[in-house]
Amino acid sequence: MPGATIADTGCKPRNPGERLDEIDTAPARDLLAAAFDAGSEAGRERVRLAIEKFGIAFFESDLAAGRLVLSPNAFAMFGLPVPAEPSADRAMFWRRYHPDDAEWARARFEADLRGERGRNDYQERVRIIRADDGRVRWIEFSGHMFGPPGARTHIVGMLRDTTAAVEAEERQRLLAREVEHRANNALAVVQSLIRLTGGETLAEYRRSLEGRILSLARSHSLTGGGHGGTPVALPDLLAGELAAYRGHVDMALAEVPPLALTSVQPVAMILHELATNAAKHGALSSAAGRVHLTVQAGAEEVALGWTEQGGPGARNATPPARSGTGMAVVRAQARRLGAGLDFHWHEAGLAVELHVPISRWTGGA
Repeated sequence: MPGATIADTGCKPRNPGERLDEIDTAPARDLLAAAFDAGSEAGRERVRLAIEKFGIAFFESDLAAGRLVLSPNAFAMFGLPVPAEPSADRAMFWRRYHPDDAEWARARFEADLRGERGRNDYQERVRIIRADDGRVRWIEFSGHMFGPPGARTHIVGMLRDTTAAVEAEERQRLLAREVEHRANNALAVVQSLIRLTGGETLAEYRRSLEGRILSLARSHSLTGGGHGGTPVALPDLLAGELAAYRGHVDMALAEVPPLALTSVQPVAMILHELATNAAKHGALSSAAGRVHLTVQAGAEEVALGWTEQGGPGARNATPPARSGTGMAVVRAQARRLGAGLDFHWHEAGLAVELHVPISRWTGGA
């Protein structure tokens, strides 16, 4: 900023009209004392609050000498021991920069010193690796550069640990992507249900489609805010899908790991279709009918068994001549899970076995 005065920067000039390129660099400690207003009780209190309550550290960099004067908490941010004298070689801090950030951060810093980015205020957010425990932290620097471009004399500013804010921003970005992903998946499933659903009459078609969409909505609620995005326990899913048939379903559930969010919807849809089929044609269409549901977890897979007994009329042990819409939905959802699926028709009723890879069930791979 050639020709600018200290008054242009908002700093108090030593002499009216004195130019930045004419400043003599004061001793670093004197500059810090002036910046902190150390002679004022109110100023000292403001600095104490900034350091203790807001985690702000202060620094002054003598660019010619390559030395820094810093408040003690600046050393602590980098995991460095606090020296008796609050000064240090600037290289000590450069060495703590994360390898993925060090090169570009140094290049931008040098460009600012040369004035190539058209600014006299230095502001950057970089990752560092703490010296004491090796943790990666995000540090934000804000400061003002004194002296003309290409002949900077010193920088006075502050730094703070913004790791929590950066992580919160990343969570928000991930959440936004997840919401978009889920919305797209839901629309794809609805389109599939519309294509797969059949009915002899419009009313029958409407009832079938509505039931499937309601099942989709129930599974979506399990993967949403109510569970905070955490894996879903199988009993919670069963309570929603089989509540209407509670008195006719016997469950033998071994200890099974919670379902990953990506597996909740297909498992819920499979259970819904099996229950709907049983209510229309099988065991759940008769007061005497029952369904036995078993779930077991092994090292490689989760095995789910659905066995109907006591449905109306005798059945033969051969598959039906035409596979209905419900079974098409079950097969489609099994493919989403990468699961093995077997249908067995017995005189007592339908038996279904679903074998889901444990990695797909838990989302571990």
